[in-house]
Amino acid sequence: MDTIFIVTEANELVATGHLMECIVCANTLEKAGYEVSFWINDDADESLKKRIPCKYQEYQKSIEKDYNRLMVDVSRIEPKAIVFNLREVTEGFLREIRAGIGQNTRIVCIDEFGHRDLPADIIINPMISPYYWEYGNSKARRFCGAEYLILPEKLEELHQKDKSVNQNINRIVVSMGGVDPKNYTLELVEIIPQMFPDTVIEIIIGGGNRNEKKIKEKAIKYKRVVIKKNISNLPDLIYEADLIICAGGNTLHESACIGTPAIILPSMPHEERTAACFAEKGFGMVVDIKDNWRKEVLDICENMKSYELRNHMCMKGKTISDGSGRRRIVEIINRI
Repeated sequence: MDTIFIVTEANELVATGHLMECIVCANTLEKAGYEVSFWINDDADESLKKRIPCKYQEYQKSIEKDYNRLMVDVSRIEPKAIVFNLREVTEGFLREIRAGIGQNTRIVCIDEFGHRDLPADIIINPMISPYYWEYGNSKARRFCGAEYLILPEKLEELHQKDKSVNQNINRIVVSMGGVDPKNYTLELVEIIPQMFPDTVIEIIIGGGNRNEKKIKEKAIKYKRVVIKKNISNLPDLIYEADLIICAGGNTLHESACIGTPAIILPSMPHEERTAACFAEKGFGMVVDIKDNWRKEVLDICENMKSYELRNHMCMKGKTISDGSGRRRIVEIINRI
């Protein structure tokens, strides 16, 4: 049985998307008959580690600093491939890996930022914007575009279901990712209930959110606000919602795949470009975070009350993502 190494990370500074993608990937690879050796940083939240579907190894601080430990197992097992899904893997580190592996092991990089000469065999870039697909003189085979984003199997199922677009906004989901570095949730927990006093509003708090206590204190005065943390059924909640407010990461892709209209508050610079691409393709309205974003959220919420606008977004979103990225990744690995 061939073995695939998966190396990823998640902590207070790194959003949980990389880890969640790798959990889905591990599940899919095991179903395809591969043995999976999963590597995660030791300071990742324990609740996230519990979701890993196979035995896992923990490295200290960063995989680049714990290189020797990884390579002991790589040399012993000689995997078919090592899949790196990190916030930003460096060229120098990959050259070290290249020098230390056997001829039959391939390096697969799942990368978001581009603009580096990565010495990998395969580069998978799920960013929607071609701006991030540039890799200089890298000889790696490249698979780029939103169709390669690894999403849970549930997303493919929900994508295929009809999405009901209601005349009124009866349910809203607010999900700013596992970390929410800009603390948007803390502000939105007051802004949105005032704008939609008769709407059920589900506030999703990630494991890395440091403002949980303050968010709950603010939410308690609104009867229709529900706080949920570290949930496993976010796709179902998105499907049931009439509107989602999210950042520009994986949740935005999931919402488009399902067909739930989105208000987008980018948390990171690359999310601004991603959000703009989605909006250009007809899905989502982007908040200008450099201006008075609180007022703009209110203005966009007013626009989103239009049934015609939300129905248009629903149809456009489903043309961007089909939720089958995980299967495409396995097919790529099968062809190595």
